[in-house]
Parts: sequence; C-alpha cells; structure tokens
Amino acid sequence: MKTRATQKNRIILIRNGHQFIHTNIKLIQAAKKFILLHTYIFTEDEVTTPIINALSEAADRGVQVYILLDAFGSSDFPAQTVEKLKAHGVKFSFFTPLINLKKIGRRLHQKMLIIDNKIALTGGINLSQEFNNKYKPWLDFSCCIEGEEVHHLYQQSLQLYLSHFPLSKTELLGFNELKHLANDNVLVKTNVNDFFKNNQDIFTSYIKAISTARDEIIILATYFIPGKLMLNELKKAANRGVEIKLIFGKVSDQPLASIAEKYLYEWYIKNNIQIYEWGDSIIHGKLALIDSKWVTIGSYNHNYISRYGNLELNLEVFNKSFAKIVKNEFDMILSRSKKIQLDEFEFSTKSRLLSFLVYKLTNLITFLSIILLFRKSSESTDKLLK
Repeated sequence: MKTRATQKNRIILIRNGHQFIHTNIKLIQAAKKFILLHTYIFTEDEVTTPIINALSEAADRGVQVYILLDAFGSSDFPAQTVEKLKAHGVKFSFFTPLINLKKIGRRLHQKMLIIDNKIALTGGINLSQEFNNKYKPWLDFSCCIEGEEVHHLYQQSLQLYLSHFPLSKTELLGFNELKHLANDNVLVKTNVNDFFKNNQDIFTSYIKAISTARDEIIILATYFIPGKLMLNELKKAANRGVEIKLIFGKVSDQPLASIAEKYLYEWYIKNNIQIYEWGDSIIHGKLALIDSKWVTIGSYNHNYISRYGNLELNLEVFNKSFAKIVKNEFDMILSRSKKIQLDEFEFSTKSRLLSFLVYKLTNLITFLSIILLFRKSSESTDKLLK
C-alpha cells in the first residue's frame, strides 16, 4: 500500500552491536499490547538469547507476540526454540520463498520490530551474533522511530501477518486502533520494494533524490551492483558538480559480490565519483545522505535481487537535524577509510577479466532467479484461476 509522509515522529540512529541488541530488549520489555517481529536472519546464540527470553516473557505477561522469519535466511533457527516460544503463547511462522531452491527465491529481507504501534526498530541489521559481535560488529545501522509513522509501518506489514497467521485476523486488525504521536517533528516516509505488487518505492526514491541533488551524495553500501538507470543518474549528478562519495567494504562476507563491485571502480573514478574502502570491519549497512537534508535507511541493497526479488523496506527521512547526525557518522567513517585513486587501482588483465566475468555472472544469476520467480508466480496464479 502507498503511504504519505508523516510529521509527528522522533527518530534515533542505531549502530550495530551492543546498542542494537540492547534497544531490541528494551523495546520488547516495554511492550504492553502487541509485538510484531519479522526479519531475514535470526539465529539463537549468546547475543540473541536475551532477546528470545524477552519475547517469551512478554507473551507470559499477556502481550500478543508475533514472529515471522524468512525461511531461507533463518533456516538455522532451532525447531526446539520455536516450540518453546509457542509454549509461551508466541505466534510463530516462516516466510517461505516462492520456489524452494537454495539461494534462489523471493525473500523477506526486511528487518522490523513494531511495539504497540508506538515505537519501531527498522534498518539493515540481522539478529545474529555474527553481525553483532561485541568485539568487532559489522558496520550497519538501524533506526528507532517513535510516532505516527509507526502506524504506517504496521499497515505495510499487516498483509504479511494476515497471510501467515490467518486464524489471528481479528486480533491483528484490531491493532489498527492503536495510534501514537511523538512530540518531535521529523518528516518520515515508509518506502517498500515488492516488485510482485508493482511497488518500487525505495528504488524510485533513490533515483528522485539523486536526480535532484545539488551539493553532495554519500552512499554506504554493500553488494553494490546497480543497474544502468542509477549509474546514469550518478554520472549526471557528477557532471552537475555534485560531490559523490561511495563507501564500500575492503572485505566482504560475499567475496564474489566484492569482486563484482570492483568491476565499476574505474568507471566511477573516471566519472568523478569518489570511492572509499572501510577496512575496520565488514560493511552491511544500507544508508545514504543527500544535500545534508535527505536520508534513507533500511534493508535495500543496490542490486537486482533487492529491486526485483526481495521484500525490502526503507525509511525516507527529511530532517536536517537527523541528517546532521548521519553526516557526523559518515565523517567518522570517511576519516577511517581509504580513498581509492585511479593510479593505485590498476587491474591486471587477469583481475580485470575475473571482475568482468563475476559482474556479468552475478547479473545473469539474478536474471534467471527473477525469471523463475515470475514463472512460479504465474503457475500459482493459474492454479487459483482454474
């Protein structure tokens, strides 16, 4: 569903690691009516066990708790823990990809915790010790939002929960009556990418913001393999004199994606787009700032899987005070990152060929995945019509 931006909100930038885990626990413990939690990766480990316990305790005190996990991303979530949660009254389900082939399928890539339609936590961070290691957490971000936009987050999530918890329809719809206004005035809009429902709000918001940029564009990204339209808009912005900085990780949890990213380095630099590599930890963040007034944060990666395959969610924030906080964060990251110069980045013929092949192969695999998704979707539709 399409939503408009709302004003009566308060928003806080949350960094990966202890801050993120502690915020989850604190919000769950404060819940009075209901909790909706859906995410891509949820593992049971030393870091997340306190969250699992808090969810069980919330159900014990009468809070209606719903958990929806992606069937592939959270395939390691223990069956015995699912049963324990259900024993406490937690309603639990898996989002199943449309096709059941490993690493191919439509995925629930959103990360969302909604509490009483009052406060929510959303962004790019998964619930796993791997991402939130207390010694060296991955560089990633979420935001804690309080106010009227939380009701829009609930509305955007509602169909997911109705589909997976049909017996709880009356209860889920009843949460719609709960609304809350924050004292602050931060303009926020919920954007969703769900290609099967003809919704590409996140991608469209990026293109619009880049095409109207006047001063500066900063994008922190992982698995950054954008299509021609976005590349063209970045080039046009650079030609207008906009300073563009792209921040990637020196190392990646997906080495092939990192090789594919580097295929475009030379093109970026020759088109006056600055490249920075963060070497302190793995980058998993999806955060952008334009002209010190526009911010987007969420689960969306700049590749065809996020654009056409996954269910993604970003918050678009129009607020100079919040943008300043994000700018300060970017300044710190840039100060600790290495700027890649063209004379330092000379591909050997072998490396250039490898990067080219991986880049093309990545897009080919994505293309084939999307075709399979559409075929499966069409087959399901035909069955319904017969």
